[in-house]
Amino acid sequence: MKKLSIYLSVILLTALGACSKKNGIDGKNAIHPIDPIGPASKDQLVTLKSGIVVEQKGNNYYWGGDILLSSTQLKALDESGTLFTKRPDYIGPDTTINPVFNIPMKSGSNNEAVPRAFSQYPTAYNMWAMVRFTYDANLPAWLKNEIAGILTQIQNESNVRFYNATGQPTVDPTYGFAYPYIDFYYVGNLDASDSYVGRQGGMQKINLADFVQYQPGAIIHEICHAIGMFHEAQRPDRDTYVNLNTSNLKPNGLAQFSKITSNYYMLGTYDFNSIMGYSSFTSGINGVSTFVNDVNQPMYTKKDGSYINQGYDLSTLDKSWVNTFYIPYIARSDVYAELANTVYKQDGTVMTAQERLNLQAQLNNGNSTPPNCCRIPNNF
Repeated sequence: MKKLSIYLSVILLTALGACSKKNGIDGKNAIHPIDPIGPASKDQLVTLKSGIVVEQKGNNYYWGGDILLSSTQLKALDESGTLFTKRPDYIGPDTTINPVFNIPMKSGSNNEAVPRAFSQYPTAYNMWAMVRFTYDANLPAWLKNEIAGILTQIQNESNVRFYNATGQPTVDPTYGFAYPYIDFYYVGNLDASDSYVGRQGGMQKINLADFVQYQPGAIIHEICHAIGMFHEAQRPDRDTYVNLNTSNLKPNGLAQFSKITSNYYMLGTYDFNSIMGYSSFTSGINGVSTFVNDVNQPMYTKKDGSYINQGYDLSTLDKSWVNTFYIPYIARSDVYAELANTVYKQDGTVMTAQERLNLQAQLNNGNSTPPNCCRIPNNF
């Protein structure tokens, strides 16, 4: 996320799709990003073979401004114009992976979690069960405290759950599987924070710049990317709700508004309150933006010409989206899937005690009562 009000919104899922050559972006002379393209010392826009425009910064590639792309995702975007080649038939939370370790598990001889065959992309959506994370050793105390408060806030408002694995093994000591996890990392006085989208496998960073001290919504924004959310202004129906000020957007600004037109999941109408949304105005280091011509002119507006303000917290639709794809697990060392006392439905209402027990039984082969053991301490 840029150091401004760049919280472009979501309601689009990890199973994202292609964007075509839009808004005057030239799709000719595509560069294949997997092949050598020379020294990575100069930032540049790269038009993929699919027509999608990404931004290269050093050895990293970004889509939509602050979305880091893995090599697998970059190759998929280049070759097929989508992060996934097929839209999954199933829409909902992933119940096939262990909450704490986020790898496929089976019950051991002592009802212990034992990994089974695992690959980088075991599910269509690459969601987490619990979001396993670590605090990097380079985090200043103020940022660690800010992150801890935000993680607690998200848990209180939704079904998303986090597991603090700081100081714990990153690879299974017996079977050698790398655990998927997020490392919160401090990048200092930069003009952007960024994240991968969805669960990638192994370690993935959420890079946070010092400006998040004054814009904590940026931390929520990057966490939402990591749990599978994309930008609202890339919705295929975006132009029904907003007008782009294309004359004020530089090429890399236009690239951030490229629409997703296949293999996506939307929930509700355009959400002007989403934590994932851009404001109409933006600014950068010393007030000079890298992607608009005039910071005093809007990047885009509502259809009636009024300005858009970014969200500062999870909106109602943001919560509805994450509650569709997440279940509030409690950290355990065994294979029992225990739920928190509060389980939200998609509409924001809370399950009754009986509904919660019914779901817990469904997740545990009919057994609604967890063993009286095995909870793991999980403090932020």
